Amino acid sequence: MSEQHKISVPMWFWVIAAVALLWNLMGCVIFLSEVFAQEAMMTSMTEEQKEWARSTPSWIYFVFAISVSTGLAGSICLLMRKALSVQVFTVSVVAVLTQMVYSMLIAGGLQVMGPSGAVMPAVVISLSIAWLMFSRFSKGKGWLLPHVRASA
Repeated sequence: MSEQHKISVPMWFWVIAAVALLWNLMGCVIFLSEVFAQEAMMTSMTEEQKEWARSTPSWIYFVFAISVSTGLAGSICLLMRKALSVQVFTVSVVAVLTQMVYSMLIAGGLQVMGPSGAVMPAVVISLSIAWLMFSRFSKGKGWLLPHVRASA
């Protein structure tokens, strides 16, 4: 058994990894709801907000899919103690930033949704960066195992 396999991780590592998994599973559910039940989700919105939501280009949903799927994959990699989580969470952060900057700033989401509409995007951005920083920290501590290639 290699030295890296003997390194134990603290209990709080598992707690954070499990919270990341739950958060990213919720992101997947929200994505699916927006794609397949958008009209039902808009029942409490004003007409201006509904118009803004309906005008979202399809490429943003593609970026949204990348952000939630890589967030979920990064969380699974964390739970498996795989160093790949760093690269996967990096893709997730880039996708989250792309989606939120477009939706909130370029497409005018802040004007339509108001200041309270910035809360959830700020939380999503912050947590996606936190998962990335945590995976980098964990890799630096030696808690995450590198990919090992099988010898031929």
